[in-house]
Amino acid sequence: MGLMNILGFGGAEKDGRRAAPRLDALGSVRIDSKTYPLVNWSASGLLISGHTDHLAKGQVCSITVSVEDDAKRIEFACKAVVVRIQGDKLAMNFQHLNKVHRMTILDYFQRHGRR
Repeated sequence: MGLMNILGFGGAEKDGRRAAPRLDALGSVRIDSKTYPLVNWSASGLLISGHTDHLAKGQVCSITVSVEDDAKRIEFACKAVVVRIQGDKLAMNFQHLNKVHRMTILDYFQRHGRR
């Protein structure tokens, strides 16, 4: 199994849960004009809190992800699909990440390791 599959670029599991290792991170996700706290993320997606029911499962939207990484900030925009909503928490899988963003995410997870 290659590094891309280990880190979650081989696809999500059937129930929409991320197969990739998750890490808690200090960060936020901007959707439309609203910013949500990041609960955790993986190389294939993320979980936010504070969702107020304006997105639905299966909906694709544009997001901007911002994660604090030691002394710098990782920030990128991409498309994501809503895969799960539970209470005020919303899980999304990344869609259409460009090569630079993928490599930035891979680097982050290589440096911070699995939990």
